[in-house]
Amino acid sequence: MSRAGRGAAVLAGAVALTAAASSCAAVREDDPGTLVVSTFSFATEEFMQVVGEPFEEETGIEVVLDTGTNAGRLTKLRINKEAPDTDVVLISDYYARIGADMGLFAEVDPADVPAMEGIQPWAVDPEGYGPAYTFQLLGMLYRTDMVEEAPDSWDDLGSAPGGYALPDISVSAGPMLVLAAGERYGSGPSDPDAGFGALAERGPGALQFYTRSTELTSLLERGEVAMAPGLDNFAMGSVEAGQPVGFAVPDEGRVMTANTVQVVRGAPNEAGALAFADFLLRPEVQEGIAEAMYDKPVAVEADPTPLMEEVSGEAAADPAGSGYHQGDLEMIARERSAWLDRFTEEVAR
Repeated sequence: MSRAGRGAAVLAGAVALTAAASSCAAVREDDPGTLVVSTFSFATEEFMQVVGEPFEEETGIEVVLDTGTNAGRLTKLRINKEAPDTDVVLISDYYARIGADMGLFAEVDPADVPAMEGIQPWAVDPEGYGPAYTFQLLGMLYRTDMVEEAPDSWDDLGSAPGGYALPDISVSAGPMLVLAAGERYGSGPSDPDAGFGALAERGPGALQFYTRSTELTSLLERGEVAMAPGLDNFAMGSVEAGQPVGFAVPDEGRVMTANTVQVVRGAPNEAGALAFADFLLRPEVQEGIAEAMYDKPVAVEADPTPLMEEVSGEAAADPAGSGYHQGDLEMIARERSAWLDRFTEEVAR
């Protein structure tokens, strides 16, 4: 199957949800005075305060947010591929790979985004598309009052009284956990068979498969589970609020995910999109995002918050130096549709 075909297969289920609205949208011509930013549907007020409004003040370009899920927003971009109405997209790394395979995103010349010189090397896309601008670490969230010692291995999942939850494959932590389990129990992070095999053993014992970060934190804060694999930013709000929740980095299977900034191919305001990407990567803007939204910065000169260092340790500042990696994004993009079925049949049965 072609790269474009693989991407289309992943998103086919979401097409019907957005086709009607997109077909009615007016064609947006060259528009240097407006920047349409496709982004996540949470923390939009905070995002505008630390990124959108300061960018508007500096450039005079009006920022308009278009929010939704990764899959839904990518579907909308595909429908509007011949006449894009979006300029820049903030999207998870493996969805960015799907979009790149479908020809939705433009390659980025580092000369057009000078701030890229100051980001961590792993955050630069090896194929030349938009870079990562924040990242999250996969590890074990746990109740500090129910687990005597912080878990240091995926082997510890389920060893404590109180039970455990697992991420559904549809959330960001789901595919990351498959890679982590493949690394811990198989030949490496590109060994999904070993990953699914290990999760199939854990699936029947899971008290719940969570589908949202708020669901995970609620389960832990109410004491309904003692452990759950998840992303470190999920733990930060609970820790900041004084809840008995901790985050542990495993000895093996250190996988991370990142949010990327992508310039839409054929964007009505390509120059504005490049300027926005550059603005987003500035150290002072990165630190503002970290303070407001728990997302760790990729700019070398941007410091993670004390809370991030408390929760995630040294990996909050230097994930690669702490043994973290993104895994095989191309494999996730290629196999994600099949993994949805496989997870249902083998793990959540």
